[in-house]
Amino acid sequence: MDVSTYTPGRLQYYLQTFSVVHVTAGDSLPRADSTHLTGILTTTLAASPARNTVIAHVQSDSVSVATGSGTSIPIPPSELLAFTIDTQTGRVAPANQDVLRDCTTGSADSSPIYGREVLPSIHTQAAAQTWIDTLYTSTCRGGALLTIARIASYTQLPSPDSSLRFLRLTQFQITGNGRQWDQKIEVSGEGTATDTLRVSGSPLRLQEVSGSSQTKFLFRTQLRIQEFTQTSTTRITLRSQ
Repeated sequence: MDVSTYTPGRLQYYLQTFSVVHVTAGDSLPRADSTHLTGILTTTLAASPARNTVIAHVQSDSVSVATGSGTSIPIPPSELLAFTIDTQTGRVAPANQDVLRDCTTGSADSSPIYGREVLPSIHTQAAAQTWIDTLYTSTCRGGALLTIARIASYTQLPSPDSSLRFLRLTQFQITGNGRQWDQKIEVSGEGTATDTLRVSGSPLRLQEVSGSSQTKFLFRTQLRIQEFTQTSTTRITLRSQ
């Protein structure tokens, strides 16, 4: 069965992620902070001159982060993110993103949107019931340059209706360093995520992504070591096409 979700068109998704971060070591008292990220992601898929290839552009809008105290902080729209997609293998590759090399010269963190939230790796080959997708991204957080390596395993699930469902299990490693409050900091972490993806319609479109993740971080400076655990739930739904 052809399960291509990359037919040219314009899609709009609503994204929301709720996260809770617990300080597990390094502070005098245990504490927890929560954030709620919401936003609109618009994806434009266009045919490419290359065979079996689609060009995808992802633009974020109306993105904001609300803290546990209720304060909502708007985030400027991200730059237009471009990708190429092999419609047979489902491989998604960045086309225009600059490689971050330093996070100490500016004060702003990177956008939390990296584009792949709405561009999962979906195979068109009927024989492929399980496959692996590897993704590397870089981001600035609190003066530190973080590199995140994600290895996702996709498995097609039985479906009670005409829709297609996929289970995605992701393991990720985080490494980074930078400066904060005039101190050198080193960051390391690891985590896992479990998501369910639903694809349906004509043409086939990604309709929904829902799941959860848990990440453990270690922040090391000359003066102290802090440990954090972050748990998150994410839901992405198709609004219009």
